[in-house]
Amino acid sequence: MNIRKIREELGRARASCQRRDFLRAVYLTISAFKELGGQTAPSDLRGDIRTALETLTADPLYKKECPRPVSYQPGKERELLIFFIKLYKKLQGQEEQEDYEATLQRKLRLDRAIRDGKAWLAQKKPSEADACFTEGLSHCRTEYAAYSMIARALLEAGEYVRALGHLRNGLKLQPDDAQMRELAEECLRLRAAAGK
Repeated sequence: MNIRKIREELGRARASCQRRDFLRAVYLTISAFKELGGQTAPSDLRGDIRTALETLTADPLYKKECPRPVSYQPGKERELLIFFIKLYKKLQGQEEQEDYEATLQRKLRLDRAIRDGKAWLAQKKPSEADACFTEGLSHCRTEYAAYSMIARALLEAGEYVRALGHLRNGLKLQPDDAQMRELAEECLRLRAAAGK
């Protein structure tokens, strides 16, 4: 048991709470309890543990997740370790869920922009359609198929130059995409045939 390290971890946990990094604070608290190795904390360390727990349980995120406060009792360190491990896993799961939600929203915005762009094309308004497509592609991360979908829609509307522009941008991000290459060649062929 390294008392100095435990004190440092508890101090960092309090500082993390003050910086509104609750997940890190919980992680550091777990680290401190693990350093105890299942032993009862020495009496000169108990004040540090109590102070850290008071800071953690006062955090709004803790109050949201755990309606009851935890308090420190010597000999119950293992129970606190298990409690904070469960809390950490729960919070991590929520963090991943938020990432999933953000990804879902981004993809929905991309789909909506493509759908709106196609609707503008159906109304013979290629400039408005292109603006929708460009806005939609700003939500792209790794959805390179969107470039092909947009190019195909523009090709079908006879907008070869606009389609080629999107394909060139897509090929800069994904140079080995065979579908985009085929569409780009088709754009060039149709543009040459149309004399544009």
